[in-house]
Amino acid sequence: MLIEIALRGRGGQGVVTAGELMVKATVLEDKYAQSIPFYGGERRGAPVVSFLRLSDKPVLLHREVYNPDGVAVFDPSLTKIMDVTQGIKEDGFLLINTSEAKKIWKNEYIVDATSIAKDLGLVIAGWAVVNTTMIGALAKILGMPSLTSLEEAIKEEFPGKLGELNAEAVERGYKEVKKVD
Repeated sequence: MLIEIALRGRGGQGVVTAGELMVKATVLEDKYAQSIPFYGGERRGAPVVSFLRLSDKPVLLHREVYNPDGVAVFDPSLTKIMDVTQGIKEDGFLLINTSEAKKIWKNEYIVDATSIAKDLGLVIAGWAVVNTTMIGALAKILGMPSLTSLEEAIKEEFPGKLGELNAEAVERGYKEVKKVD
């Protein structure tokens, strides 16, 4: 099994960190993973993409993902400026951070990661940091990694209160993600 994901968001939302946390949690489960951030003109608010591979076998491919099994969109405004569904495999999924389902892909999920982040106080310089909520939702959709492994990876990365808040965000993302019919 090899799962390839594209994470799309804006600088400051934690897109790159999200990929790294998914990798860390997957490796904790004795599986293989890689996160490939794609850098351009990085600055807060600029579009950012990071690619993710999760597998039960060593991952030998080292390049960006062209045909992902799924795409996670951290900022819903990106759907207005780019085709976020481009390249998704026919049976792939789309996860969008939004409270309003608009059905732009046949296998679509939503989670209101912005509200969850704001509710938990996960805001930096006025930006809701939605990454941990989004990876909680991704874990639910993919069936991996486990919530336990994600929480362990997060608490290792962010000790103390910040780790606890982000672990709560993961759990809420996992529980609150919804399939759009």
